[in-house]
Parts: sequence; C-alpha cells; structure tokens
Amino acid sequence: MTDRYKKVLDLLEAEGPRLHTLLARLTRREDIPGDLLQELVTRLCQSGGLERARDPLAYAYRAAANLAFEWRRTQRVNRPAAVQNPDASVTVPSPLGAVIGEEELGRVLDATAQLPELARDAVLLRYVEQMSYDDIARRLGKKPQHVRSMTSKALAQRRATDRVRLACDRG
Repeated sequence: MTDRYKKVLDLLEAEGPRLHTLLARLTRREDIPGDLLQELVTRLCQSGGLERARDPLAYAYRAAANLAFEWRRTQRVNRPAAVQNPDASVTVPSPLGAVIGEEELGRVLDATAQLPELARDAVLLRYVEQMSYDDIARRLGKKPQHVRSMTSKALAQRRATDRVRLACDRG
C-alpha cells in the first residue's frame, strides 16, 4: 500500500462520518452520500493534492463539497421546473409546504455553489457544519474577523443577486 493510499484511509477512518454527513446535507438525500464518498476516496487516491495540502482535512472537506455540488448540478439539469404559486395568500397544505421548503433549500444550496471557493467553504462551515468563526478561521488559515466579514458579504451578494433576478422575472 502506498503512502498516499494510507493517508486517504487514515483520513477516512478519522473523518469519514463527518464527510458522509456533509455529503448527506448538501445532497439532501440518504441514498447518495455513500456513492459520493466512494468517489471522493477514489479521487483523493488518484490525485496528489492531499499529500501537498497544508491541511489535509480542509482539502478533503473542500473536495467533498465540490463533489456534492457537482452532483447537484447534474441533478438540476434532469429535474423538472418547479411550479410557481401565483396566489401567495392561499394557505399551503402541510405536505406541499414541505416540498416548497425543500425547493427553497435547494435554491439556497445552488446559490451557495456559485460563491467563490473560499467564501463557499466559510458559508458551509458556518451554516451547514455549525462551526464557530474561530474554528472556521483556524481551518481556513484566516482571522475570525475576516471569516465573519467574508460570510456576511457572500450572503449579502447572494441576496442582492436574488432581488435582481426576482425583479427581472416580474418585469
């Protein structure tokens, strides 16, 4: 067994459950994370990036997030367009409300995929992994104030983009 494979297996043994949970959260599916985790291991074994990484866990985390967002993009191409409710005053039944909530979460995750890589990692660590700004700063090699500012600006940018898109759709 080569040193690269040993490093990947050690990382998987230590952090496999967290990486699996991340993949499950980003795909919002129970049947997909196992396959994506296998693909992640294959990619980590084939590339030399993990060996060169300053922080192997951060590298693996970023690779897992990229893999999940790649999977989401392929699913978006294959899924039908959502039906919009023109009358927002109508009370939505509970099952439909759950579907709409899932669609909104999907749009948030799709929007997160459009962020620059460092900002996306910070947003994922903060809002998906529920990490503190101090922990995120240590993981990314930044100061906590920089991480706080970066996440705030990324969210503000996404909100502004969404407002422009909604205005264009209406007009």
